[in-house]
Amino acid sequence: MQLQFENIINKHKNTPAMVTVHGPSLYKDKEKLINKQINEDWIRFSVNNWYEVFDVAPSYWILSTTFYTIEKMIDIINNSKAAVFYSDDGDFTSKRYIEKNLKPDWLVYDQRHWEGKTCIEILKSFKEYYDKYKDFNFYQFGNNKLMWHPPRQKGHFGHCIVNNICCQQNIPPRTTIQEHLQNFSGYKQHYSTGDTIAIHAIAFAILMGCNPIYLSGLDLDYEKGHAALGTVEPGVIAEGKHSWNDCFKNLENDLKILNNSAKTLGIDIINLNPEPWYGVFKKGKIK
Repeated sequence: MQLQFENIINKHKNTPAMVTVHGPSLYKDKEKLINKQINEDWIRFSVNNWYEVFDVAPSYWILSTTFYTIEKMIDIINNSKAAVFYSDDGDFTSKRYIEKNLKPDWLVYDQRHWEGKTCIEILKSFKEYYDKYKDFNFYQFGNNKLMWHPPRQKGHFGHCIVNNICCQQNIPPRTTIQEHLQNFSGYKQHYSTGDTIAIHAIAFAILMGCNPIYLSGLDLDYEKGHAALGTVEPGVIAEGKHSWNDCFKNLENDLKILNNSAKTLGIDIINLNPEPWYGVFKKGKIK
């Protein structure tokens, strides 16, 4: 069944949750987290190719990619029985196909069309500002100037200027996940289009009212390896010490916005990674 945002807001209020992503620090707590999920009904949010790391399916499977699409993953999704939240500005699988073939619950979200505008409209607004003021302190969308400061992560993480396929998905216009979180929390800013799927997974945990929220595997440093591959991703080190060099400031700012949004709601976020490069969430252990 297709879900809407109103179906998930505070659905798991005050239920402990974990967001598990694929940095190698995940293995430090992996078994403890699975035991919490199985024996104590903790909610688990996992991303992309979680099945290469876990034998137990998550409660919610978060996708935002052109590679792990619903159509490509349909058999794995149906067998897992995990509810799927995916972004259709990266996954263009037909909604008719999904309605016909997908068995678990699903929710589709938008991650880049601020105020329901097309990418071109958004970029035009930014260009008009830049041409006038010659700086990047653009606050119009989400009161977040940092997401406009170059450079950003390589790839299609911003607003598409090649074609308008992603914009066509947003007809009629919808509220983005970032705007949903800002509206829900009342925090003064919303995060950017996101440089990693982990950002959206944390946002969903907050929107669903989970508390506390434990983060596991959030290393954001591929030089340390990748839990799903068991080693360093090929080619990453050649681009520098971290593959995140281009977006350190934006990524850390997004994490700060998530943490502050959670605090506004009285939600505690605890990072199980003992040595993160980003100094945002309080560090802790599973109780």
